[in-house]
Amino acid sequence: MRQSRLVQASLFVFLAAMLTGCGSHVPLEDLTISLILGVDLDEKNNLVISESSPVFNQDAKQNIESYQLKAETVRDSRKYFDALATGEVTAAKIQVLLIGKRVLEHEDWFPVLDTVYRNPTFSLNTRVVVVDGPVSDVMFYVPPDKPQMPLHLKEVIDKNIDRTRAVISTLQVLHRQMYESGMTPSLSVIKKEKDVEFTGVVLLDKKGKYVDTIDAQNSAFLLILRDEKKQELTLTIPMTSLGEGGGIFHKNQISFDVSRVKTDVKTSYNKGKFDFKYQIAMTVNVAERLFPAGRVNQKELEKMIEKELKNRLEDMVKKFQANKIDPIGLGIHARAYQYEQYKKVKPHWDEAFAESNIDVSVDVRIKSMGAVN
Repeated sequence: MRQSRLVQASLFVFLAAMLTGCGSHVPLEDLTISLILGVDLDEKNNLVISESSPVFNQDAKQNIESYQLKAETVRDSRKYFDALATGEVTAAKIQVLLIGKRVLEHEDWFPVLDTVYRNPTFSLNTRVVVVDGPVSDVMFYVPPDKPQMPLHLKEVIDKNIDRTRAVISTLQVLHRQMYESGMTPSLSVIKKEKDVEFTGVVLLDKKGKYVDTIDAQNSAFLLILRDEKKQELTLTIPMTSLGEGGGIFHKNQISFDVSRVKTDVKTSYNKGKFDFKYQIAMTVNVAERLFPAGRVNQKELEKMIEKELKNRLEDMVKKFQANKIDPIGLGIHARAYQYEQYKKVKPHWDEAFAESNIDVSVDVRIKSMGAVN
């Protein structure tokens, strides 16, 4: 038995070596390995494609080379990049795909990415990120005292995903959402100010057209409704029941770490409308409280937090309904639990969603008030 396994292992190593030797080898210094691809429109709505690659030549003054040019299609741009770049351009290692917000203002933009999905070497785990402003502002920015821009961008997005602020938006996820009738797409968005920073989540309609933006402070509420809490979730909200903020120090604020959150949705159909009842249970640890402990006891504080969260979540849902977009995927729940009724409204789920009854209840349990009362 042992000898048979050794023979199999030897055969595997031999075949792997043969397969490796069959391909054409290009020295690393002769390659231009694109790590960022950008898609944007200029002021005259011409398609602008950009790419950024590391430089491996030790004699080069810069360790990143970036190019931007006009092209008819993404694939068409490659021949121009080949003419500009030092080595043979390859897209097999692209980490981030940047899409200018100007592109999303047109509902027919998604087919521009056809070659990305058709090319088998293009990773479907590539992050898709919207740029609020010209893509060139990000593409040609060289951050001081930070990693190269491709690595920096990936770390910025992944960090905010872990902290339950950014949505997971890869090429694979975007493709699924674009063709999912029961959900509308959403993408993380960045902006170049003094530095490149995550600013929130962009919401699109069923045709991929830009509708609205949720800022970084409120994007966590979208993820709570989608039951997508990651490693960390910290919320800071005012206790409006305590009155005004109390001057420049905002003395009605409380911050808490959410150690556990469970979101359940019960789906029914009554009187020609879908009914969705959210039941959200949270266990939290108070991390910061700017009002005196004697003003409320723990049970009262739990009820106050529940009220504030319920209001914020319901306001967000009403905003989605007013815009006829469903980034929380309630259409998927309707299809799963009320399929016969969903079939009737599938072609115009956006309207059915807007007319649905959606109720949110929140149950909060404070596990810890912190080390000091």
